[in-house]
Amino acid sequence: MTLAPSYTAVRLFLDGMLSMMALFALLSYFQHRKPLYWQYSLYIACMILDLRLSDLGYAQPDYQPGAFYPETLLESLGYMVYIRFAILLVDPIRQDPTSYRLMRLLLIGFAAALFFDTILWLANVSAIMRSTVYMTNRLLISTGVVYLVPRLFRLRSPALAYFIAGTLLLLVGSLLALLLNYLPVGSLLPSHSAFTFPITILQISIVGEVLFFAMGMSLRNRQNERQKILYQAQLIEQLRENERKQDKLQRIREDIAHDLHDDVGSDLSSIGVLSQVAARQVDQDPEAARATIQRIGQTARRVVTTMREIIWSMNSAQTSLASFSQRLQEMATLLFEYQTATLSIRLPDDDLTRLLPVESRRDLFLMVKEMLYNAIRHADARHVYLTMWVADDALHLTVRDDGRGFPSEIYESQTGNGLKSMRKRTDALNGCLTIDSQPGTGTTLTFQCPLATEELVVG
Repeated sequence: MTLAPSYTAVRLFLDGMLSMMALFALLSYFQHRKPLYWQYSLYIACMILDLRLSDLGYAQPDYQPGAFYPETLLESLGYMVYIRFAILLVDPIRQDPTSYRLMRLLLIGFAAALFFDTILWLANVSAIMRSTVYMTNRLLISTGVVYLVPRLFRLRSPALAYFIAGTLLLLVGSLLALLLNYLPVGSLLPSHSAFTFPITILQISIVGEVLFFAMGMSLRNRQNERQKILYQAQLIEQLRENERKQDKLQRIREDIAHDLHDDVGSDLSSIGVLSQVAARQVDQDPEAARATIQRIGQTARRVVTTMREIIWSMNSAQTSLASFSQRLQEMATLLFEYQTATLSIRLPDDDLTRLLPVESRRDLFLMVKEMLYNAIRHADARHVYLTMWVADDALHLTVRDDGRGFPSEIYESQTGNGLKSMRKRTDALNGCLTIDSQPGTGTTLTFQCPLATEELVVG
């Protein structure tokens, strides 16, 4: 059979398109260093050479599809590379293990078909027998592809849609090219028409498949870039969150250093001074020495209490609201142990499992402590009431006394250090603090702040 000039021109044009796509894939591999690109380029190169070998096969007298061994060898190798490329592109191991197993079976099927074709060729079996075996195994493999494509389609990936469309186009072109070999040569394979040759139809389907794959990989690269941008944005936000946490931790350290310097440091210094005074008083005035020693004991207990509060505030294991309630009750009880006013406490149940971050826990504890100190120092009250409860994912607490109260302009101007400290901690907790007080009516401090929705897992 003589190949027509029009056929040669069409084939050169299509070969040029495929060669450019193979070069593009190879350059993409050097740029991205991803194996799917060189496998894609190798697949296209195998198809170009296979089609050229098909031309040689059709030029032989009494040509039978699949009987020309070099063509069959290169075609099988090309499709095996194609399946390896498809596995990397689709990533079925993660998305659909069943599809991955089926793709592996197709790969094994092509390898087995190539093995039998090689055995038949070495045994010099007749061309008709080899062609029959070739057509049979290709039809069986095509059946597997027909079963595979709908499974891949259910993954509903935009990039995968291009791969599926290209695969279907290749499958249809391959089957049509095979069937044309069994139709009358005189009517469908005239030498003057390029588009009636099976090889042309097969090559057009390969070109279409390559174009679909190129669009699919372009879309996938764009999706990867978007994911990288999203990941970078999340990473930046995480870094900012870490900076905010570091700032909060730094503030906690500064507060602890302030407490150690002002409270613990001054108390330890006074213990040293009082110890010297007591030593001089022992012989001269035993009663005064006894009183001084008692003051030393009270100061030492205050130091121990302050250190316990600092250690508790830094203990990451004590993050539940139940633990906070227990520590708050201990602090309030010790605070009012030697006071004339009586303290009534109502706190949440011990089985509450909501979490309090370290910085929130410390600010909240010190603010309640400041509220109770103010009631002791300034209210001259007979009763003080501390109430805390949780409602609507928020923590609520009130400290109320029946003392003397004070004019509203005092707390509205925020001239007192205690009030300034409470306002500052309220802002740090994203909370709301209200003070209701008038002379002779007592004082009520009401505070609320949001709670984390995360809960402590008890196992």
